[in-house]
Amino acid sequence: MAKSGVLGNFEQIVEKIIFNEDELEELKTAIRNLTEKKTNAQELKLLLLKCRGRMVEEITEFAHFFTEKKTKDLLQAVRNEPNSSSPTKVESQLREEIQEKNELLETVAKRVNLLVSKLNNENSSAQTKSTLNEKVKKEIERCLNQIGAKQWVEMCFYDDYKFFVKLYPKLEALYEERFGEGEKNSKDSLEGKEIMANKMIKLGFPKDIETTVIKHIAIRNNFQHTMGDISLSNLELAREAFAKVFVYLSLNSIESKFLLKNREALYSQLTEFFSKRLTGNPAFRKIMLERFKTVFQV
Repeated sequence: MAKSGVLGNFEQIVEKIIFNEDELEELKTAIRNLTEKKTNAQELKLLLLKCRGRMVEEITEFAHFFTEKKTKDLLQAVRNEPNSSSPTKVESQLREEIQEKNELLETVAKRVNLLVSKLNNENSSAQTKSTLNEKVKKEIERCLNQIGAKQWVEMCFYDDYKFFVKLYPKLEALYEERFGEGEKNSKDSLEGKEIMANKMIKLGFPKDIETTVIKHIAIRNNFQHTMGDISLSNLELAREAFAKVFVYLSLNSIESKFLLKNREALYSQLTEFFSKRLTGNPAFRKIMLERFKTVFQV
């Protein structure tokens, strides 16, 4: 019964250490912020690791204090034992109770060591992941700056008519950036062969992007000549062409080995970036995220 009482008191105190009310409130707030996209999963994980570290430290301190106190209590009990008591009985009782405390301390020590080991592994893993994420972010920033992504993103917030009209010159500007102004005076251009569709083929897009872009150009040329209305399907095709070209340009300058090694981190960071930047435009946000999902085969 005495042993059961000791364990009961021990467990109650450990339970209070683990279920710290202020800490639980902080975790609830962090989880709510993650749900509302006010924070990210990495910040929540670091908070959890911090909480676990605090638990390990406090349980370790308490275990040492608990065993030291119980040993002192036993020694004091021996000193106060009446002279008539049998020394053999007292020593036997002392050895038995000290053995129980040692067993309890050994159990606690094993659990604490396991927690410390797990915490160290998770901290190391979190640090490695954090370093990788920083490298990936820098690479994404470099690539987006290289293609002038700010102007592409701004197009997402044009009204439907302005977007449809502006996409064509944006594609033509892309061609001129790649091949230069001198292409305008080439032999093919003078002979009327350097039409926009041929320019897009010359840019060397993958076949599915090339097909989509050329379809959009044909519709745009028809619109330019007839000045008819832009249908919903026309606009959807323009958005699809935009998303395919933009995603292709964003990823095309990333070194292939880096891309293969860090696919998961790149996908995560890119989707997070465009999710935040395009929050005010659900239509483009959806099509861009779907395109990244397709490209990364998630």
